[in-house]
Amino acid sequence: MDQLTSIRVFVKAAETGSFAAAAGQLRLSPQMVARHVAALEAHLGTSLIARTTRRQTLTDIGRSYYERCRVVLAEIAEADAVAQEMKATPSGIIRVNAPVTFGSHALAAFITDYLARYPDVQVELTLSDRIVDPIEEEFEVIVRIGELADSSMVAWPLLPYRLIACASPDYILRHGEPQTPTDLQHHACLVYGHWSAGQRLSVAI
Repeated sequence: MDQLTSIRVFVKAAETGSFAAAAGQLRLSPQMVARHVAALEAHLGTSLIARTTRRQTLTDIGRSYYERCRVVLAEIAEADAVAQEMKATPSGIIRVNAPVTFGSHALAAFITDYLARYPDVQVELTLSDRIVDPIEEEFEVIVRIGELADSSMVAWPLLPYRLIACASPDYILRHGEPQTPTDLQHHACLVYGHWSAGQRLSVAI
């Protein structure tokens, strides 16, 4: 039997003073209440409730166990209430990773609107174009442009995002106009890139 359920049944039996009364409040049969209490006693290797044909009373161990179980159940109820409150009103820190251009130009407006709607949330936005491991680097949200490489991840489309290759009229006159993306490999292209400095690099010699 589930130990937490058995604890709830035991506490109710201790508070009501009888298996029948506990069964009525829990919508169980008295036999099922007795089974839960017996399961706890077997688990602990001791008697919790002294039972006779006329009455039942807590043993010394049972009384101590009951007091501790009441505290545990109260803590669980409080934890449930906190979780429900957090679910109803988002709060906390969300760590987001996004590409440099998309994050700085398109995503910033979304984040501003989100923070206005949920003021108890803090967003930590990191911009990078490298492949990021969400588990290892502890990101809750990762935004990427293109196909999902890892099929074990869950993804939702945000919005269309166009990347445009441009050329001056003079360049087209001198080199011709590319008709397909493959044609670009034969052209002189200025490709976006980024670099970082100030980091220590170890090189084997």
